[in-house]
Amino acid sequence: MRLLLPLGLLALSTPAAAQIPGTGVSIDAEAMILSDYRFRGVSRSGEDPALQAGLTVSAGDFYLGGRGTTLNDLDDYGNVQLDLYGGYSTQLSLGTSVDAGLRYYAFPGSEGDTGYFEPYASLSYQIGPLEATAGAQYAWSQEAIGDEDMLYLFAGAEAGIPLTGLTLTAQAGRQDWGRYGSYWNWSLGARHQFGPIEAGIRYVDTDLPSVKGQDAGLVVSAGLRF
Repeated sequence: MRLLLPLGLLALSTPAAAQIPGTGVSIDAEAMILSDYRFRGVSRSGEDPALQAGLTVSAGDFYLGGRGTTLNDLDDYGNVQLDLYGGYSTQLSLGTSVDAGLRYYAFPGSEGDTGYFEPYASLSYQIGPLEATAGAQYAWSQEAIGDEDMLYLFAGAEAGIPLTGLTLTAQAGRQDWGRYGSYWNWSLGARHQFGPIEAGIRYVDTDLPSVKGQDAGLVVSAGLRF
């Protein structure tokens, strides 16, 4: 498949969301191209480029959004992945925030029952330019995921380098999926912001057997966030 980025906090250098005057509503949008779409370390684009566009509308601490991603006709999933999500994100205390919600993965044009729900929650702590996040994403047993529970635990860190527009990133996660097995994935990367333009590069790997789609690789990205 192509891009499916888990919902998370935007980089420190990302431009502020557009505000709708007099409403308390803000809008974040993105349009990106990637050299490969890695979902939890595994390529969903056959290691080919992927396109992604997303929109999030926020009102106070609540938000709703969607993200569409082109696919490479992966199995019976068709050519498009659509992620719909809604949640609540707020600051608990100075430097500490929480984000929780529900995501639905849909695959328009796919064959059979492929859509499924996945609640998520994360806790973040920021001190200066460094932000650390840990969380979980859990999908209960549903037909689309083989009638097995699926749990993904993750942790990551971002460090913005002041006055440069550069942000360094690190991430690790573990997926447990019942009889389908479990594995680790991790990544190291950097991204640079030029106003609304963002460019990035990540090294991505897993502890799965080193075959195409789950071996180590570099993912290059470029696009707009506004």
